Amino acid sequence: MKVLPMLLLCVASLGAQNTPSFTVAQFKSLAWLGGQWRGSGGSYPNFFEDYRVVDDSTIRMRTLKDSTFAVASDSSLITLRNGRIQNGGSVVTRIRGDTVRFEPAPGQRGNGYTWIRQSANAWTAVLDAPGGANVVYQMRRVPRK
Repeated sequence: MKVLPMLLLCVASLGAQNTPSFTVAQFKSLAWLGGQWRGSGGSYPNFFEDYRVVDDSTIRMRTLKDSTFAVASDSSLITLRNGRIQNGGSVVTRIRGDTVRFEPAPGQRGNGYTWIRQSANAWTAVLDAPGGANVVYQMRRVPRK
């Protein structure tokens, strides 16, 4: 399984205090997120998210109420600004191949997380949890109707 080797890579992440600078080309490498996704894992049998590439420095993310993708319950932006990729209170500390690592931004509380692209139609979100019991979510592409 691809998740365990990637988790080992995440242990050595830079941390948000030493956030590297990213380029537009590196941000564009996240375009695989674009589309509608059904997630499951943790305490959720199913949840739904939609990612849209807005331009070369912005991806809009919406959480949807159900599989119709009609009503959003939450939204956020993943942005590249001044070399920094940010998603809410988290910043990207590493992009390596099909893996992107987020850590809490300086002054923010929370846990880090890693997104790992498995294929064109699947990716895994691994959320760090205190005590090392990470929460893993499987994301599967939902074909557009």
